[in-house]
Amino acid sequence: MDEPVPPHYIAPKIAFFSSVEDPESHLKVLKAQMIISREFDAIRCKMLMGTFTRKILQWFSGIPDGHITSFPQFSRMFK
Repeated sequence: MDEPVPPHYIAPKIAFFSSVEDPESHLKVLKAQMIISREFDAIRCKMLMGTFTRKILQWFSGIPDGHITSFPQFSRMFK
């Protein structure tokens, strides 16, 4: 969370995830968008977190601070 978002960064248009959709498909879309924008691991984590709605946001809120250390780890947890 300490990684600042670069001032030039334009967030890709990514659909919200409500836990009804396929998490693998959601991650593929996110990863494709992030390749295009060439951003870093920490920004990918923030982008994934920013797509969460209700139920999945509750799950995420229960993860202890500092527990997620990389996007690959976060992706595994999300799936």
